Amino acid sequence: MKKNNIYIPLAVLALSLTACSTPKKDVAGLSAQIDAASKGHYGQAQLHASMAEKDLKTANHVLKHWQNDYYWNIDESQKALDAAKSAADHMLASEKEYCQWLTEVHAQNHHLAEPIHETVAYFKTASDVPFKTKDETIRHIAQYLHMHPEASATVTASTDTVGKPAYNQDLSERRARTVSKMLINHGASPSQLVVKATGEAHGPDNTADQSHRVAIVITDHPKYIDCPNVK
Repeated sequence: MKKNNIYIPLAVLALSLTACSTPKKDVAGLSAQIDAASKGHYGQAQLHASMAEKDLKTANHVLKHWQNDYYWNIDESQKALDAAKSAADHMLASEKEYCQWLTEVHAQNHHLAEPIHETVAYFKTASDVPFKTKDETIRHIAQYLHMHPEASATVTASTDTVGKPAYNQDLSERRARTVSKMLINHGASPSQLVVKATGEAHGPDNTADQSHRVAIVITDHPKYIDCPNVK
């Protein structure tokens, strides 16, 4: 009777040991969570900053040894120099990543208007003085350029095929300059304007065509970025 009772606590102990067995290691899952913590520009910025801090700690440790005139050797010297350089590299990488994160956050608040592509002036044959202009559009473009120095505009002028090609090339240049002056008079900077004279438009020779006796303005709005000087 006593002999049988011995097996009951042993069975309980076996069950307890089974319940306390080592859980399965989810290496892939843990690695994925760690990687997730450093994803994106902000995560990478923080990762590089922490690595820079670690390297600086190493370099400063050696520096204190030198300042206190402790014994040092060539290996320690090289280790300190390598750590200091690595810290600088990581800090620059952190700054770049942080700036890219700022751009992601701020770009929508600095969204530049959609580029304008519009005919703004119409000319009679052989004339560089427009008989019709879209004054409101010209003022709007000029004021926009004035408020956004990073933006630019191309002024393109053409002619129809009435007259000699060489004369029409010069005429288209004068037409483009006329519209450029209008933009400058309303606030645009000359450095923001590109004058493009295309001369005669394609079509039958010696044919009058009002749609070709025009000047067109096309604006160019660069992409917004934070920290443009961080290279």
